[in-house]
Amino acid sequence: MKQHSGSGTGCQTGWNDFTVWDLFIILGFTLTSLAVSIVTGGFSALSFAGGALSILCVIFGAKGHMLNFVFGLLGSLILGFIMFRSGIYAMAAFYILYNVPMQFFGWAKWRKRRLAPEANVVRTRWMSWPQRILMVCSCAVLIFGFNFVLGRFTDDTQPLSDAAAVSVAIVTQFVLIFAFIEQWFLWIAMDIVMGIVWIISWKAGTPHAAIQFVLEMFYLINAVRGIFLWMKLEKNNGNE
Repeated sequence: MKQHSGSGTGCQTGWNDFTVWDLFIILGFTLTSLAVSIVTGGFSALSFAGGALSILCVIFGAKGHMLNFVFGLLGSLILGFIMFRSGIYAMAAFYILYNVPMQFFGWAKWRKRRLAPEANVVRTRWMSWPQRILMVCSCAVLIFGFNFVLGRFTDDTQPLSDAAAVSVAIVTQFVLIFAFIEQWFLWIAMDIVMGIVWIISWKAGTPHAAIQFVLEMFYLINAVRGIFLWMKLEKNNGNE
């Protein structure tokens, strides 16, 4: 099996393939979270644990490594609980009712798209233009629908931004499972929206908001990096 520096394709466990960028994201999130906790006068162990697991999830996701689903499952359970306590109900439902079962589905799909039977790395690919149009339209329809439901039937604190975030997240998770590179552009959009959500929540005094904002910023950094890593995987492995 070919080995590509920084992509994780030559590593069976993924742990031995950590790069300087991976360590930067892990240490950056840890140190920044601690600093924010000191400044704001409070530390949330639950929020930090959920963030740490999610950071590992997106790092392995950027490598195209199947371990991302293991950490994604654990992180989704914790973050879903945090979202519910913060009154961000659509995202809470996304994590618990959608993202958790999708980790099992994603694991099964990626096993079929591995580079080799003994590999833990997926073969990546680009969407066709009709698929991209369908992706964008799906996001738009979901945003409209969720915004209507949240605004009319719940006391959601941020219905439009919550609807936008959960809609993009639903579509993105589906795109990720089928190993399309376009997922990273959607993650970037979602990270920006959620960053705004947590800034508003932070100003409103919502628990966990500060660390969640820090988490979104490191998600954003990793998503930009993920574009280049998955493009490299697609190019070097001659995917369909």
